[in-house]
Amino acid sequence: MRNNKVDVQELLTYKDRITVILESFTDGYLEVDKDWTVTYWNGKAEELLMMPRTEILGKNLWEVYQDAISLKFYTAYREAVDKQISVRFEEYFPAKQLWFEVAAFPSGNGLSVYFKDITSRKQATQQLELEKEKYRDLFNRSPFPQWVYDLDTLGFLDVNEAAIKHYGYSRAEFLKLTLMDIRPDTDRSVLADILNSKVREGHANRAIVQHTKKNGEVIHVTVEGNSIAFEGCNARMVTIIDRTAELKAEQVIQNMMDRYAIVSKATSDAIWDWDMTNGTVVWNQGIRGIFGYRQTTFDEAWKTSRIHEDDRERVTALHTQTMLTGGNRINTEYRFLCADGSYRTVQDRAFIVFDAAGKATRIIGSMQDITERVGHLEKIERQHAKLHEISWIQAHKVRAPLSNLMGLVSLLQDLHSENEETQKILDLLASSAEELDNVVRAIAAKP
Repeated sequence: MRNNKVDVQELLTYKDRITVILESFTDGYLEVDKDWTVTYWNGKAEELLMMPRTEILGKNLWEVYQDAISLKFYTAYREAVDKQISVRFEEYFPAKQLWFEVAAFPSGNGLSVYFKDITSRKQATQQLELEKEKYRDLFNRSPFPQWVYDLDTLGFLDVNEAAIKHYGYSRAEFLKLTLMDIRPDTDRSVLADILNSKVREGHANRAIVQHTKKNGEVIHVTVEGNSIAFEGCNARMVTIIDRTAELKAEQVIQNMMDRYAIVSKATSDAIWDWDMTNGTVVWNQGIRGIFGYRQTTFDEAWKTSRIHEDDRERVTALHTQTMLTGGNRINTEYRFLCADGSYRTVQDRAFIVFDAAGKATRIIGSMQDITERVGHLEKIERQHAKLHEISWIQAHKVRAPLSNLMGLVSLLQDLHSENEETQKILDLLASSAEELDNVVRAIAAKP
C-alpha cells in the first residue's frame, strides 16, 4: 500500500515537471485525443490564439475552430493521425491574421502540436519578395541596357531585356560571357585601366568605352556603374547609354560646320554663329550688306538688343524653350535694327548644337531679309480689307433701300391692279429690282 502511494506521488511529481516544461515553452502547445478533444492547452497557446484554456479544454478542437477545417491545419493533423507520422508546415490563420509554423506528431492515442507565430518573419519575407519584384520590374522595364556583373570574375550575373535586344545575345549566352568578351580587342586594355583606377567598391563611376555586339558591330557607349550585393556576390550594376548615333551626328555637324565656312562667304544672308561657351557672336559680311554694321563680332546681348522691343520677348522665349526641350531647329520672323536706325524684317533660321551631356553649346543662324515680301503681303492685306469693306457696304447698305423699293412696288401693284398700262410698268420695275437683289445676294455670298 505504501509502495502504491510512492508511485502515485512520483507520477504527480513527474506530471508537475512536464507541466512546468510545457508552460515554459515559447511556442504554443496543445494536445488532443483520438476524438479531437483538447486535453492540454498551454499558456502560450492562450496568448497566441486568445483562447483561455478554461474555454477549450474538454471540447472538440474542430467544433471550436470550424474556420480552420478548410485550411492545412485540418488536413495535416488528420494525415499525422491517420498515417502515424510527424508533419511540419506553415499556414495563415485568417481569423487571427497570423502566420503559424506548426509541428505535429502522434502521441499515445492522440496528437501533440507545437506552433509559433511567424507573422513578422513572413511579412519580412514578403516585403523582401516585393522589393525583389520591384527591382526585377525596374531592371527589366528600363529602356536602357542594364546588367549585373561579378567584380571578381567579371562574369555577367543578370541582364535586362533591353540589353538582350540591343546586343543580340540571348540571356543564356550573356550569362556565359564576361565583360572582356564584349570589348573590342583594341579596347580591352582600356577596360583593365578602368577597373584598376575607377571601379571601387561602394562608389559610382562613369566611363565612355567601346562595346561589341553579337553581330560584330562596335558601338560607343557611356557606362554608369554602382556597387551592389547580388546573390551573395560582390557585384556592380551598370547602365549602358549608346552614344554611337550621337557621335555620328556630331560628325555630321562638324561636316556642316565646314560647309558653313564656305557657304557663309558666298551667301547674301546674314550668317551668325553664337558660341555659348564664351558668349561671342560672329557674323559674316551679310551683317554689313543687310544692316549696315561694319563690325562682325559682338556678344549675345548686343544681338538681343537689336531685336525690336515688340518681338524681343517672343524670340527669346522661343530660343529658351527650344533648348530646354532638346530641339535643335528654330525658325522665326522678327524686326532687326539697322545701323541707320531703321528696322528690317528678317526670317531667322537657326540650328542648335548640343554636347554629349545635352547642354546647348552653339547656335548657328541665317537671317534672310524679307522686308519687301512682308511689305507686299501687308499691302495685299490692306487691299483685301478694303474690298471686304466695299463688299459689305454693297451687300448690306445697298440691299436695305432695295428691299424698301421692292416693297413699294408690291404695294403699288396691289393699288393699280386694274390699270393695265400702270401694271406693266410696275411689273418691269419689280423684275429689275429682283434682278438687282440677286446680284447683291451673290456679292454677299462671296468669301
